[in-house]
Amino acid sequence: MSRKICPRCQNRKLYKVRRGKKRCKNCRYEWKPKIAGLRLTKAVWRKILFWFVLGHSLRIISAQTEVSHYSVEKAVGIARNIMVQDVPGVFSGTVEVDETYLGGQKKNKRKKQLRKELESRRGFGTTKQPVFGILTRQGKIFAKLVDDTEAGDLLPIITKKVKAGSRVCSDTWRAYTGLAAKGYVHRTIEHGEKEYVLGKNHINGLEGFWGYLKRKLAAKGGVKRKYLPLFLGEYVWRYNYRKLGVKLQTNRLFKKVIDFSG
Repeated sequence: MSRKICPRCQNRKLYKVRRGKKRCKNCRYEWKPKIAGLRLTKAVWRKILFWFVLGHSLRIISAQTEVSHYSVEKAVGIARNIMVQDVPGVFSGTVEVDETYLGGQKKNKRKKQLRKELESRRGFGTTKQPVFGILTRQGKIFAKLVDDTEAGDLLPIITKKVKAGSRVCSDTWRAYTGLAAKGYVHRTIEHGEKEYVLGKNHINGLEGFWGYLKRKLAAKGGVKRKYLPLFLGEYVWRYNYRKLGVKLQTNRLFKKVIDFSG
C-alpha cells in the first residue's frame, strides 16, 4: 500500500501536490506514492486489469501491456486478493446452500487412497477440499473453503450471511437439519430419490456455479491448494459481476485497487 506517513520523518500530515505527488507538512519532502505497492501508473494498472478481466494469461498480459512478467504477476495477485474481499453483504429472501469438493478425479487416484476416501459419507474424505456456498436467487453468491461439512462448520456461516426468516433451500445433508431451529424457513430436495425441483425449492443455481468453478479450475490444469482461496475468490467475483461489461468490471477493480492503496 502507498505510504500514509512521510517516509523521512514519519509525519502524518500530508498535502497533495502536482503530478500525483504528496508533500510532508513537517519536512517538506515530496514523493510519489506507489499504487498498491507497485511502481505502475494508473494507465498501466487499467491496462493490466482490462486484460486480466478478459481472462488472459500472465504471459499475454505482459506482452500486451509491455510490463515485466514479475510486475504483472504481482498486480494480478493484488487484484485477486481484492476480489476475495469484494463479497456481497447479508442475503435475504430465498437462498440456496450447498457444498462441493475440489480435487483430482477418482480415475487418477491409487486404490489405497480411494479406499480411504470412500470411508467418508460425504465427498471423498480428507484428500479433497470442501467448499461451501450460499446463493441468492437475485444472482449473487458467497463461497469459502471450509475444514469440514458438518453442522458446526456450516451453520455459523449461514447465520452470519443469511438474514433470519429467509427461505433456505438445501439437499438433505444432516448438517442442515438445525436450520429451522435457527429461525429459517427450511426446504429440502432429496437428490437420492431423483428429486431436483419442487416448485421454488431447488439448488440448481448453486450447482450451476459449482460446474462453472470446476471447469475454470480444470482449464488451468488444477490449482495448488494454497492458492485455492484466491482462485475461488476470483471466480466468485466474476460470477457475481458477470452481467457487467468488461469496461465496468475493469472500472470496479481499478477503484478497489485505488482504495486499497489508501
